[in-house]
Amino acid sequence: MPSPAAQSGDIAVLVIGAGGHAAEVCSYVGDLRRAGAAMRLLGCVDDGKPVGRCGPVEIIGDVSMLEQLARTEPRLRCIVAVGDNATRKRLAERVDALGVPDIWLTLRHPAALVGLDVTLGPGTCLAPGSIITARVRVGAHVILNVNASISHDAVVGDFVNLNPGAAAAGNTRLGDGCYIGAGATVIDKVSVGEWTIVGAGAAVVRDLPPNVTAVGVPARVIKQR
Repeated sequence: MPSPAAQSGDIAVLVIGAGGHAAEVCSYVGDLRRAGAAMRLLGCVDDGKPVGRCGPVEIIGDVSMLEQLARTEPRLRCIVAVGDNATRKRLAERVDALGVPDIWLTLRHPAALVGLDVTLGPGTCLAPGSIITARVRVGAHVILNVNASISHDAVVGDFVNLNPGAAAAGNTRLGDGCYIGAGATVIDKVSVGEWTIVGAGAAVVRDLPPNVTAVGVPARVIKQR
């Protein structure tokens, strides 16, 4: 076990949110620490839940306490662990408004695979078994969930969520706020517009416009949002 002095020099990780994805992110931080990463978990903050233990996570306060923690924890790093893209965006903007430099943690699980010439935006989370191959640009606050993959030359916007087993093939474009359901596939050279939802198991074989919901094989638009 690291000494208190060693711990004081670690990155102090604060998870924003306290739901299911937050529980996963807390476990990822533990996995990284066991793999040798110099980080320690402070706990979770959530505006909708009381202080204390909530299942596997420890809630230490609401989001407003982040400003105080930024003063007392010089190596504070945060990650918004909320699966809903719009909510994650609102929370990230709230934190950004505090003006704390270098506040965001980009989390890459030890079992995630990342190839050559890949950029990851701040606040992005790569879960166990996720894969990014080569020459890929991933924006800020993206969730690449368990066993999801992004292939070569893809561009992924901010606040995108690729659910477990989802796949974006080569040369795809995923606009800001896209939600790609579990097991869905976006075939090569296809674009998905901003804030579009792709249902679980869908196959996107042609471009989708912004702000729609598409489901099925092949995916078809069923709702304008």
